[in-house]
Amino acid sequence: MGYTIRKRTQEDVAEFITWTYEGVHSFYDNNIQEEKIKGFLQSVNTDPMYSVVDGQGELIGNCEFFDVGEPLEEIMAVGVQMRPDLTGKGNGLAFIQSIIEQGRKLIGYNHLELAVAEFNKRAIHVYEQAGFKRKGDFENTIRGEDYNFIIMEKDWKIERDGDGKQRII
Repeated sequence: MGYTIRKRTQEDVAEFITWTYEGVHSFYDNNIQEEKIKGFLQSVNTDPMYSVVDGQGELIGNCEFFDVGEPLEEIMAVGVQMRPDLTGKGNGLAFIQSIIEQGRKLIGYNHLELAVAEFNKRAIHVYEQAGFKRKGDFENTIRGEDYNFIIMEKDWKIERDGDGKQRII
């Protein structure tokens, strides 16, 4: 199934802020995170913050690219979120691959990182399938509770074949 990233609309954001998840994944609920709601409201038509739609144009998720490097060090990171009723149904790999491939075309990175809550085994598995490797971890206090996050990274290398043509691996 093909997914496309596109600029966010006000209607997309109105839907994002209603998303709630089951069980342990309720950590990602958008309606209880004031800072997340404000960020969504400010992100309409803003690069590099996108909505993700399926082949019929139906909203299925969102993603954001941002630079997390120190000065003079470019490290592009991505945050992703799939619509709650679509999670856990085997679409995660196609979802993340569409985002990172289209993001590379739009932004042009050869290194990408993400952070994922350690308890989110389902997402970690998908990221590993997409070629991300564990880089490190950190702890963050969110809504008064401490959570451990895993930093994952993916690199693309450019090689030239015998004819001098570029090949990305």
